Amino acid sequence: MKNNFKIADKLRFSGLRPTKQRIQIAEFLFDRKKTFHFTVEELDKLINLKKDEKISLATFYNTVHAFKKAGHLKEILTSNNRSYFDTHTGAH
Repeated sequence: MKNNFKIADKLRFSGLRPTKQRIQIAEFLFDRKKTFHFTVEELDKLINLKKDEKISLATFYNTVHAFKKAGHLKEILTSNNRSYFDTHTGAH
């Protein structure tokens, strides 16, 4: 439960309202030791596999783009116009 407060504070500090869905997605993305690369569709499948209460694909898209705008994610556009997101926002 302590981690929920940490995630909620991170979201609030960046101007995002910590909704239940945003907290679930943020915990999955940011509560890990290694950087994580993903598409929105992959993230949807990974998170919704484990949940009884499903999060809509539109919510995943909106949340990922809100996290990107807030500086929590980096978007990588491939040559075939596919967007991948990275939890490591610094240079690497």
